[in-house]
Amino acid sequence: MAIHLSFEGFAGSPEELQRALRSGRLHARELPLLDLIEQALSQVAALDLPERGALLPLLAELLERKLRALLQLDRAEDPEEGAEEGEALVGLLVELDEAVRFLMERAQARGYVWPVPAASLPRDARLAPSSVGVLYRYARRFLRPVSLLPTVERFGVAEAWAWLRRRLAKLGRGWFSSLGLETWSERTVTFAALLEAVRQGQVRLRQKGTFADLWIEIEPEQEERSA
Repeated sequence: MAIHLSFEGFAGSPEELQRALRSGRLHARELPLLDLIEQALSQVAALDLPERGALLPLLAELLERKLRALLQLDRAEDPEEGAEEGEALVGLLVELDEAVRFLMERAQARGYVWPVPAASLPRDARLAPSSVGVLYRYARRFLRPVSLLPTVERFGVAEAWAWLRRRLAKLGRGWFSSLGLETWSERTVTFAALLEAVRQGQVRLRQKGTFADLWIEIEPEQEERSA
């Protein structure tokens, strides 16, 4: 067992936790998500794995779920949404546990392999030795000039604010996380547009705590104009 999880009413591997959820012995909405994430991260950090970089995609997704769990602490959580989040987290922990066990088994198997120097390649006697400079002069005649063109960003601050203003004209207020922004670039550009709108006195931002979700409200005079 690579990762061991424990909380009140359970102790075992992520696979055993997943079986307990499927059998109905435990409910996903009652899982201590932050505690489970902290346990998994601390145990992976303590492992001496030579190829720990292979776990980076799973660890990045685990950190994203940790941030999402922290944002949900300051607002009421939907029971169905909490259950889906708990089941998704347990599935991710199972994938992480399987990847860690695979790396541990492969590292143990490679420990019995004796390193052997690579055999020297046969040299063609017909080829005369040449320096790197001579090879470069021969090769440059086949090179073609290449120009790198940057991609055009079609979603800038102005476009983000125009889209956000239309959204706020209908709702008047809402959470930043509920805007439906999918990529990090969209979130970053929209956040920059919000800061500019605050500077111009068009919207107000509220936040209950550090790293909490942003509550967006359109200023009353702006709301009257849009109405």
